[in-house]
Amino acid sequence: MELNDKYIRFISNSVRFGCGYRIESGRKQYFAFHSSPNRNDDYYITAEISEEEYEQICRDYPEQINADSITAALFKNKYIDGHSVILEGWNELLG
Repeated sequence: MELNDKYIRFISNSVRFGCGYRIESGRKQYFAFHSSPNRNDDYYITAEISEEEYEQICRDYPEQINADSITAALFKNKYIDGHSVILEGWNELLG
């Protein structure tokens, strides 16, 4: 989904994670997100990342993939854990 002030990209829908950016207070804010499924709901964590990390994700994941839980955990460990959380909650992504 791309709008003038926001872009979000699901890298994997099977185990949901991805990245994007938005314009927040006049600056471009980059983020990564990861979800942990629980039946029909997903608990999302969205964390702020650097522009360099965003560009690295785009290089490492040039297309949408059907990821497994190991791939999703590696993404979470690298781009979510240890980063500032912007938003987390059930079925919540940056809107």
